[in-house]
Order: sequence, then C-alpha cells, then structure tokens
Amino acid sequence: MALAPVLPRYLPIAWKLAAVISALTLLTVVALATLVLYQVRDVLHNQIRVQAELIVGHIARASAEPILADDRLAVQTLVQAQLQDGDIEFLAVHANDRGLLASAGQRPGTQPLDAHPHWSLVPSSHYQYRPVLFQGVEVGWVEAYIDTAPMQGLLQNTIRAGVATAVVISILGLLLAITISKRMVRPLERLARATREHAAVAPSPSLVQDELGQLIHAFQSMSTDLLRKDQVEDALRRYVSDGVAQDILDNLDRVELGGRPVEGSVLFADIKGYTTLSEGLDPAELGRILNEFFGPMASTIAAHGGVVDKYIGDCTMAVFGVTRPDADHRLKALCAGLALLDTIREINRKREQRGEVRTEFRIGLHAGRMLAGNLGAEDRMQYTVVGDPVNLASRLTEIAKPDSLLVTDGFMDRDELARRFRIRSCGRRQLRGVADEVELLCVLEER
Repeated sequence: MALAPVLPRYLPIAWKLAAVISALTLLTVVALATLVLYQVRDVLHNQIRVQAELIVGHIARASAEPILADDRLAVQTLVQAQLQDGDIEFLAVHANDRGLLASAGQRPGTQPLDAHPHWSLVPSSHYQYRPVLFQGVEVGWVEAYIDTAPMQGLLQNTIRAGVATAVVISILGLLLAITISKRMVRPLERLARATREHAAVAPSPSLVQDELGQLIHAFQSMSTDLLRKDQVEDALRRYVSDGVAQDILDNLDRVELGGRPVEGSVLFADIKGYTTLSEGLDPAELGRILNEFFGPMASTIAAHGGVVDKYIGDCTMAVFGVTRPDADHRLKALCAGLALLDTIREINRKREQRGEVRTEFRIGLHAGRMLAGNLGAEDRMQYTVVGDPVNLASRLTEIAKPDSLLVTDGFMDRDELARRFRIRSCGRRQLRGVADEVELLCVLEER
C-alpha cells in the first residue's frame, strides 16, 4: 500500500527505452568480452604449443645418441635437468626396441589439448609428442605434459577483469540510457500532457497505457472531434448560407447580438392562397410540396449570387449583397427573380403532367440600406436583415399577382436596369406600413 503512490500505474516509455538500450549495451559488452576471452585463450594455447615443441624437440635431438648407446644414465640426467628448467609435469624418453628408458615427474590423467571438448576453456595440461630421429631413422620418441596453470591464472584474471568491465560499462550504460531516454521522451511527454489537458482525455481503454497509448487515445478523440466539427459545419451550412456560416466559424469567440448597416437587395417569394392550400392537405403532403419548390428555388438564388436568409412558412426570403458587398446586387436580384419564375413554371409543368394542382408564387423585390447581423436573445439569436427595404419587399409580395415579379420605381431608378429589363407600370398604391404612396412596376423579362 505504501508503494502505491510511488509506483506509476503504467511503465513509462522512458523506462522501456532505457531498458532496451541497457539490454543492447549489456549484450554488446558480453559478446565483445567473450570474443576477447577466446582470442586470449587461443594466443596462450599457441604459446604453450610452441614452448612444448621447443622443449620436446630439444630432448629428442639431445637423446638420439644416448638411446643408440643405451646410455640410460645420460638420458635420465637430461630428462631430470629439463624437468627442473621448465613448466613440465611429466617427461619420458622411449626407445623403439627397449621401451621406456627414462622418465621424470607424474603423468597426469588428462587428454591432449585438442582432444578436449570444444566448450572446455582451459585444460589442466598440454600433451606433446615427438619422434627421436638419428640420421633420418626413428629410434625412439619423447612425450611430455606441460603444466597450464600459468595460462589458467591469466585467463581467470582476464575473466575477472572482463566481468568487472562489463558491470561498470553496464551501469554507466544504464545511467546514460536513462538520461538519453528521458531527453528523447520529454517532448512526447509534454505533448501527451498537453493533449490530456486540452481534451480532458479519460484513461485509455487501450492495452497500451504509457505515454504513447495516451497520445493514441488523445489523437483518436481529436479525430472524432474533428469529424464532429465537420459534421456540425455541414449542418450549419444547411441552416444558414455559406458566407454566414463561415463568418460565424471565423468569429466563434465574438458571436454576439448586433449588426452592421449594409446596402443590399431583399427578395420575398410566397405561395398565393397558401392558407387555403394548407387546409386541404395532409401536413406531410404539404411539406413535400414546399420542399419540391424550395430546393430548386434555393439553387436558382445561389446561382445568381444570392443567399437564402430564411424560410417563413411558405415564404422564401433571400438577400443579395448583404453577406458580401456587391455593387451589382440589384441586377443580380432582378435576374434571380425572373429565373425563379421560370423555375416555378417548370415545376408546375411537371406537376400538371402528374395530375397535380399548380402552385403559384408571388415575388416582391426591393433594395436599400438595412441592418444585417445577429438579432434575438443572448442564448437564441438569428442572422438576418431588418429595415424599411425588408418591410417594403414583404408588402410588395402581398399585393403581387401570381406568377409575377413586383418592384417599385425607386428600385428601378438605375439607367442600366431600365434599359436591360422590360417593365410594365402597375400604378401607384398605398402600402400597409408605408407613409407615402409608391409607384409599382412589374418586371416582365430581360431584354
């Protein structure tokens, strides 16, 4: 229980990296030490072989004549003298026809060096054999066992030094690995901490519980959030125009009530006799009819640079030059109004072919200075436009005849508009909510 606050609930990636580096370092040191040890052993073996060959060769040359003369005393003296001078355990001289002539020391119960198993690092003694030749004729042989105790001591010292060196290097390597791994993982830890703090990441259900697992979980959460963000943006653009949606997304920290004065055009298009139509239809059928018209109408408005501001029951409200300044907003609004009439006529033609009743629309259009912005309450607002041009366009729609586009002379007071469109005067009329009478004009077609 006392270790619970100290030990982490997962093994940090820095520790894992340090363990891997330390293990690789240890394996490298062990491999190098083993290689050096076997090289030292081979060098010592070669030295012992050379020493043994020199000793046995000297005895073989010196004992050739005494063997022929059967001078056992001379041979024994030679053997005893050689045994005292070198690291020899046992030395013997044999004659081919008489057997053992002289020997000294104790014969060890061991095998020659090359007969030992390969894994045997150091044999206890080294056996050496040499024939005795006199004028090219073999008259006997010499055998000797060389003591390998000095080599064993040297190899043991080498092993101790190698082990000590390996331990020291491993400890230093571990400390260095910990330092390096911490430095390498530090940016990863900061990134993992930042993602946890930013996204309030819960403990990851993944099997990987270290910093890398936390990052994977955090990036998965961030990917989900980005997907949701895209979905929200797509949904937002279904309710407001692309320009308004982008303006909202670009100023999320400054979404507040208020607006700005703009110069633009407002278009209203509603169904003639909508109340009567709605009374005789099922709500689902009524919704189908509205959507049948609203979709193509929205596409037509967008194709002429306009933006659908809102749908009010059967009425479509569109603005031109509001979300983005446009000096040609009147021209585009007029073209859009005439195109809407063509679109509505085409839809009605298809409806009549299916045996359905025609649905007539009326369109009113006006332009001028208005206020565009967020209107409503702090917790419930809507981007829209308000002002006299909006009210006047709405009133024009109320009095317009079916399948017609109605404007005022104030809207058409531009020479380029008067020359481009063919219009018909509809007289002067007092509109509800408007102080003065206005001259009404019906826009027929583009010249």
